[in-house]
Amino acid sequence: MMLPKIGITMGDPTGIGPEIIVKALSMEEPFQACRPIVLGDREALSRAIQIQHLSATLEIIEEVPEEGYLPGKIFLLPLSRLKAASLRFGQPDRACGEAMVKYIEGAVKWVRSGQLDAITTCPINKQAMNEAGYHFPGHTELLAHLAQASNVAMMFLGSRWRIVLVTTHLPLKDVSKSITSNRVLATLRLADEGMKKYFGIPNPKMAVLGLNPHCGEEGLLGDEERKEILPAMAEAKSLGMGVEGPFPADSFFNLSGRYAFDVVISMYHDQGLIPVKMVDFKEAVNFTLGLSFVRTSVDHGTAYDIAGKGLADSNNLIKALLTASNLSILKGNY
Repeated sequence: MMLPKIGITMGDPTGIGPEIIVKALSMEEPFQACRPIVLGDREALSRAIQIQHLSATLEIIEEVPEEGYLPGKIFLLPLSRLKAASLRFGQPDRACGEAMVKYIEGAVKWVRSGQLDAITTCPINKQAMNEAGYHFPGHTELLAHLAQASNVAMMFLGSRWRIVLVTTHLPLKDVSKSITSNRVLATLRLADEGMKKYFGIPNPKMAVLGLNPHCGEEGLLGDEERKEILPAMAEAKSLGMGVEGPFPADSFFNLSGRYAFDVVISMYHDQGLIPVKMVDFKEAVNFTLGLSFVRTSVDHGTAYDIAGKGLADSNNLIKALLTASNLSILKGNY
């Protein structure tokens, strides 16, 4: 069987994206699972090779090759022409913001046309992206727009939990009004479908977390559970989905070993990601539900504090590539 072709978007040129890409693609492990193609910038990647004293080479391409994939030989589709000498680590400008989006646009175009089997993304700077005129709160929302997907959700895959977020990159003050019955139900649908399609679980069991402390204490500490979450769960059950809860989030993750759940539905970003990153910071992978193609991402940011120092760890990117490969194979067989 030919290995899946996976497009890797370089992310922020002034972050650690270029470094972890060239480091990961200098190793054998990614090439045992996939055929990787980088969508990025030649000078930024060349600088990353030099910083880390690697022997890797860049092979410029215009279309996806079928063969010739080897560790240290990096196929690159150059979608920006940045001058490395003018790039300051941790200080992305408008040109960097435009470049980040070009890499993502190119990857989506190629995966939707069938030239790629999946996408793995390196971290971007959301402010720079917005300053460049792309007004999206993050990667996931931009991808949904480009793929014309009406409903998407972020799923985080770790060693102990699979967690799906109802809301993503929102100010905390806006979370409560965004927890609606329709939104919770839509997330439950995506999680249920995703577990069946990508993980081969025919009847997934889903745990739903509450929004408020102690799930609202019967309305004393908030009524979102009663007004929005419980009705969505009731509707999901009527559609044949296996849902339980809502569970108080402060105790669920400590006690979750007592329950056999396939996926956890978290109401907001930090509620679900703090436990995942505490347990699996280098292992967890971000996977987008609701797209017509497989997209995974590293579970970390641009790491400006170490960018350009040759210290970045590429293990999470390798994990994201392996996950993308596995999921694209499962999707093809579904």
